[in-house]
Amino acid sequence: MSAPLLERPLLVSPTLAATIGLEGALLYQLLAEWQPLLESRPRQGQDWHLLDRQRLEEQLPFWQSSEIDRQLQQLHDQGLIIIGGALISNARNIRFALPSRQGGTAPKPRPAAPAATTRSPVINSARPQQPVPGRQLISAEWRPDPAAIEYLTRFGRISSEFIDACLPEFIAHYRESGEARSSWSSTFSQYVSRRWKKQQYADIEQAKNQPIDSDWRPSHDALDILLRDNISQHFIEDAIPEFILYWRERGTLDSNWNSRFLQHIRLQWARYTNAVSHEQAFVPISNNWQPSPEVFEILRMARIDADFARQQVAEFILFWRDSGQAQRSWNTKFLQHVKYRWAHSHQLDKHDARQQRASGSGQAATGFIDKHTDRSWADGL
Repeated sequence: MSAPLLERPLLVSPTLAATIGLEGALLYQLLAEWQPLLESRPRQGQDWHLLDRQRLEEQLPFWQSSEIDRQLQQLHDQGLIIIGGALISNARNIRFALPSRQGGTAPKPRPAAPAATTRSPVINSARPQQPVPGRQLISAEWRPDPAAIEYLTRFGRISSEFIDACLPEFIAHYRESGEARSSWSSTFSQYVSRRWKKQQYADIEQAKNQPIDSDWRPSHDALDILLRDNISQHFIEDAIPEFILYWRERGTLDSNWNSRFLQHIRLQWARYTNAVSHEQAFVPISNNWQPSPEVFEILRMARIDADFARQQVAEFILFWRDSGQAQRSWNTKFLQHVKYRWAHSHQLDKHDARQQRASGSGQAATGFIDKHTDRSWADGL
């Protein structure tokens, strides 16, 4: 400091107090009186000063430190002062500037409007409101000051690349809104901090989502739930390869594949049991027999072409009419027949099937149908 700050009576301008309030006027006038006694450092058109917090608290013993910070922040929000960085209660110094339009001359507060004679004055909305001193619109070429960048990178641990990416969006937003601020660097710091936290949360959620692995298996808890629903274990095991192939080809990411598997099995089981529920007696197949619509739903989930299945109906009926055998569920037999024919028509050996399962490409159903065509267990249900 160039000169000691001696304790003296605090004077308040009545006009200033009527304009911004008694407490704010007291603090603002004290800062304005101390400004010539403080060392200044010009930067970006402003003269910045370091104010000793302890000296300020000694001069204002009737306020707690938190109340001083509140009044400083209010002056900052009103555009009467600019605070460099965040107000930290245990910081030794407070960095501030009095906004100026030309070379560091502090702005003079505007006089208060004449008091109205009534208790509740009515504001004339047609009269344009005077701008608060120190507030400015953001320019297209605006850039944050180095102190704000240092605060974000050092204390916020925010990457420089992320800060640079936020700048064009920040400028575009506030140019469109037409808002005026006294400290765009402070506003930018808050804007980037909020975006950074939001991005961090999104990254954490994204990290939980993973593609399904080719060796994926449902957990023991998921299997227990399905078995308690009286779903056949053979039915569950047979559906696993189809489930894996389907979601690997789609490239879907998820954090809980067990939940998806539970929904998938319950849906397939409901359609399957609905397809065979009316077939309780052992009867021979009729000449005009047709598979139920639920059969085609099950084949569709197995990625088997519906037209291919319909082409097998005539051969299926002829074979079983000639055999003369009776079955309880012709729909179940037809499912076995179509899946066997589908696998046979594609002529995939086990080596090709393993390659397709590993790569997740090629025909969707043929890789696993050759291994899972036997559904004879369904006859015993």
